[in-house]
Amino acid sequence: MIERNKETNGPTGRFLALLLLSLSVLPFSAQNAAAEEDVVLDRIRAVVNEGVVLDSDIAAATLYFKQQAQSNRQALPPDDVLASRVLDELINQEIRRQHAREIGISIDAGSVNRAIEQIARNNNMDTLQFRDTLQNQGFDYDLFRQNIEQELLLQRLIEREVQSRIRVTQQEIDDYIESIRNDVEEQQRYQIQHILIAVPPTAAAAELAEAQTRARAVLARLQAGDDFAEVAAASSDGARALQGGDLGWRSLQELPDFLSDALRDMSPGDLSEPLRSANGLHVIRLVDTQSGDLTRQAETLARHIFIAGDSPEVEQRLLELRGELLAGRSFADAAARVSEDPNSAEKGGELPWFSQGQMPPAMEQMAGSLALNELSQPFRTQFGWHLMQVLERRTRELDLESLRIQAGNALRQGKVEQEVESWSRQLRDESYVEIRN
Repeated sequence: MIERNKETNGPTGRFLALLLLSLSVLPFSAQNAAAEEDVVLDRIRAVVNEGVVLDSDIAAATLYFKQQAQSNRQALPPDDVLASRVLDELINQEIRRQHAREIGISIDAGSVNRAIEQIARNNNMDTLQFRDTLQNQGFDYDLFRQNIEQELLLQRLIEREVQSRIRVTQQEIDDYIESIRNDVEEQQRYQIQHILIAVPPTAAAAELAEAQTRARAVLARLQAGDDFAEVAAASSDGARALQGGDLGWRSLQELPDFLSDALRDMSPGDLSEPLRSANGLHVIRLVDTQSGDLTRQAETLARHIFIAGDSPEVEQRLLELRGELLAGRSFADAAARVSEDPNSAEKGGELPWFSQGQMPPAMEQMAGSLALNELSQPFRTQFGWHLMQVLERRTRELDLESLRIQAGNALRQGKVEQEVESWSRQLRDESYVEIRN
């Protein structure tokens, strides 16, 4: 099984054999035909603003998704239903791609390469071994690269258009801290499956009634014993529908109030009644619970060498320096002479102890993927290029300031996920989409 990230604190849940993000992302290219088709299918199935989705796109993406589902033993809806859901996601993906181009966001090949290199390291492989493993499992590597590119593009869009407008108040942080200090239940983590029946906030009574009928029908199927993942893939309007509605492990504070309130009264295996929110009606299943201690925190001590700039020459310079360090050159000496981070360079490259949310995401991901004393490959953040080495890890009781940082991160994440649903729906509503039979 292929892991995307290795987390340094809290339960990790299960990892999918391929990358899955907060929104589902499928490989899409108007030039790719289905790998197992004898005839090239190139009929236009949907017009999306100035773009199109072809039959060949649907065939390739459906095959790719079936491979994902088989690897994770996920039940699937009938082929015609699955193809319809894949088409819908490809339409959304094309809308996001066009919007990214309009606002000047793009993903270069180097970013994709570095993402794949990190995934390979997380699975104790080099990139060639990782590619061979994918191909041996039946996955098309070119489609896999497209999938990574789309994930990175979506991350950038969310950072630019959603995260930038999220606000967490000091009162919300105070309430979070009080709740986890005074109630053990608030420190539990919950493994959740989720189905959304989308309803616009301005829906008329008839539209809301239709959605309620759909939600009741979904709940009836689940209560009759139908597989949740199959029902979600066929019926959910949520971002994780094609992944069976799996939300992974969450704390109550990372969820909107209407979900956390319902979970407090649920036991593993329970299904909720349809729950109303601004985005629609939700049905959730509590898979399992796990105790935790949100007042303690995993921390990392690392050192790095930093060079500003994003050119290939900078990367090459660090590759050569990495070779020297592996051959025995002192890291502290190299940091003092080469690193352009003055605060750490004078300390041999050593950074202060840090936890989740205190460093750029790329640095945190790299730190989480490295074994103690392992030297990273060069990697890039928004500031430039880095080499990193993890020196020590520890878990400690959080002081008030650290608790407030953790609270802010958890609350912000919960708000981002709600806003992403609304943002995606707005992009779709503002686009011209014509589906052709």
